[in-house]
Amino acid sequence: MGEDEIGEVVGSQPTAPFWARRAASLSLAAGFLLAFSEIVFNLLAGDTVVDAVWPHAVRSLEWTMALRESTALPLSLVMALSAASFFGRRAYLTSQHQPRLRLVLFVVLGFVLGGITIHFIMDLAYLRGAFLLLPTLYGWILAMVLLVLGGSPALRSPGVEGVSWPKAAHLFGVFFAAWLVMPGIPALVGMAPAPPEAPRIGYGSSPGPYGTVQFSSPYTLPSEVVAVQGNLEDDVTFSVHLTLPDLPDDTPLTTVPLAILLHGFGYPDVNAYQAWISHLAAKGIAVAFLQYPSDLRPEGHETFDEVDEAGTSNFLQHTYRNLSIRAAMDHLETWALREDRDPRINETMGDVRIDPSSLWVGGHSLGAAYTFLSLDDAFDRGWGGHALVVALEAPASRPMQEALQHDFTRMPANTLVQIAVAEDDMSVGMCPGAFHQEQFEALPEERNQLIVVRSDKYGFPRLVASHYMQTDPAHDRLADWGFYRRIDAQADYIVAQGRNDTFTADFAYQYMTDETMLTGMGQWEDGTPVLPLRLIHDAVNTDPEFKACT
Repeated sequence: MGEDEIGEVVGSQPTAPFWARRAASLSLAAGFLLAFSEIVFNLLAGDTVVDAVWPHAVRSLEWTMALRESTALPLSLVMALSAASFFGRRAYLTSQHQPRLRLVLFVVLGFVLGGITIHFIMDLAYLRGAFLLLPTLYGWILAMVLLVLGGSPALRSPGVEGVSWPKAAHLFGVFFAAWLVMPGIPALVGMAPAPPEAPRIGYGSSPGPYGTVQFSSPYTLPSEVVAVQGNLEDDVTFSVHLTLPDLPDDTPLTTVPLAILLHGFGYPDVNAYQAWISHLAAKGIAVAFLQYPSDLRPEGHETFDEVDEAGTSNFLQHTYRNLSIRAAMDHLETWALREDRDPRINETMGDVRIDPSSLWVGGHSLGAAYTFLSLDDAFDRGWGGHALVVALEAPASRPMQEALQHDFTRMPANTLVQIAVAEDDMSVGMCPGAFHQEQFEALPEERNQLIVVRSDKYGFPRLVASHYMQTDPAHDRLADWGFYRRIDAQADYIVAQGRNDTFTADFAYQYMTDETMLTGMGQWEDGTPVLPLRLIHDAVNTDPEFKACT
């Protein structure tokens, strides 16, 4: 729509003066830019593109999760918007303040178009079609604003020969809005089959059998790390967050295993991983969530030539984060594992000790890559000698530097490795996980697993295997079936090994190694099976999907 046309009332109103046409264009642009204002402000404040977009991404996820909870909410919003549009059109046509209202509506129109643009960019880069009702709601708002401005769509204005380009733009906008709305209609009216309910009993159900108690203790970052810290994490007090099972007073247990969990890049938020932590701790494990800094700016980082190959990368920051992780593990050992441990732990655990000889280690994204560092350090401390579970979820590339390589010859016989990659992971992709599997090739094949979590967009809510499936904000049915069931089985296995409970350990092991039990994902509401997980051994060398990684 041209500058001289956008100011025309999009219905049968006469053309406005030049200044009004310019005002309408500026209002539209102002609304569009307003949608991007937070992102622009964050960029100007020094944030990276990812950090600048992150608050909007989290809000979008929260809105979508709220809309998913009940189709009554989006349906009610649609009905309210429709009523507002009907009465708004009448009020607009009869208002003596129509020019001002028109400018306000153009601001709203621009804002909605900006929101839709941001959604499309995010969907292309990260969301991969997971957000169905949010674009539907955007489309409905767009349609309602256009109908208030221009009434029923048509190509010609009454009494005017030929096509009216403002009318054509209005018609195109309405059809575009309808295109946004249509995919969500089956969900709105309840016709789209629902995914399987979360498991009610067994693996993947509510955490248990114990309650949990969580403590935090700051640790001192090494001076070399402090010297290269940026200012984006000034509000973070880097700590070890320890979650303990709340054991009954008459428990016969004398020890519980240890779990070490590392977060993803730029996400040292223990609250984002509470469900993961709870599923481990409630089985009877002491879970240590270690925070490490992401915003590090060593000398030369701005002009550094990045190399990322075969599941490894050469970022300068790896060295400093390794120092931080080892400092956090030093603090964990002093604070929680020695005889003179923190009194708060004694109040919760009584005489029960934390025994790291039965060890679970894992992480998400960059934290999964740094599990190689934490596990190597654990072996140096003599931990993990009895039983070991390694859980790498959506792993990024591990460090390439020679000084940061690991020695896994110390793995016990009772070791199980599960590396999970997501089909629609647009952050790190699936290749690093496949290369990481090669690092455990000394294990028997059934103990070294690569698991592909697949997306299934058959019904509603759509099940999209994204990079963030393991975090609380993205917790959905796909996570219940494709992630938390495995976490529960891993926890059962390591707890049973620590208690020398061979029956439970064998059951958990059978569950995790039997392909039918491990990969089954339940059924959609109409009986259609959800796409199963894929279990792969030696992915890089034998699986066609991972040939491109090499």
